[in-house]
Amino acid sequence: MSIMSAWESRCKQRGCLMVDFSVSEETIAKISEQFSVSQKTVTALYAFFNDITKDIKGQYLAHIIRTTEEKLRLFPGNEMFQIICSAVDAQGKRFGIASVHYYKGRYSSIFYHPQTNDKQLRIMLAHELGYLFLIAYLNEIQKTTEYNEESATEPLSTILGVFTILDKNDFYHNKIGPFKHMSVQEVLDDFGRLCSLK
Repeated sequence: MSIMSAWESRCKQRGCLMVDFSVSEETIAKISEQFSVSQKTVTALYAFFNDITKDIKGQYLAHIIRTTEEKLRLFPGNEMFQIICSAVDAQGKRFGIASVHYYKGRYSSIFYHPQTNDKQLRIMLAHELGYLFLIAYLNEIQKTTEYNEESATEPLSTILGVFTILDKNDFYHNKIGPFKHMSVQEVLDDFGRLCSLK
C-alpha cells in the first residue's frame, strides 16, 4: 500500500474532512492535470491537508501568539517558552469564558470552551494574550512594573486585546487585497511558475 493510500484510508476511518474548507472535484481535476499527478493522489493529499488543519480553531490569532513566543524567548531562562491554546471538556460549564495559566520560563496555557463561536473565541484569546503580555513581557522590559498572576490587569489586558483584534481587522479589510488570488487558475499558474524555476 502506498503512503497516500494508507493516509487516505486513515482519514476515511477518522473522518478528517473539514466542513469550512472544500475543494471541488473540478479543482481536484485541474490540480491533477497541472502537476501530472493522479486525481486519487490529489484527493488523498487533500484529505491529508484537512487532517492537519481540522484543529485550526485553536490556532486563532497565531500571528500574535507566535510573535509573543519569540519575544519572550529572548529573555534569559525563557528560551523554550511556548503558548498552548486548548479546548476544555465540551461537557464543562465554563462556556463563554477563557482562562490563562502562566508558568514562568516554561509555557503558558490558554483554555477555552470548544463550543465558543469563532468571533467570540478570537476576542477571548486576544484578552488572555493581553494578560500574558502584561505579566510575562512587560515585567521583563519595564523593571518598575510588578504584574503577576494575582495582579488586577483590567482594563489593560482588555485594551491590548482590542489592539490585537483591530490589527487583525485592519489586515482583513485593508491589506489582504494584494495577497488574494482571484481564481483557482491564478493559484495554479503561480505555483506552476514556481515549479518551473527549479
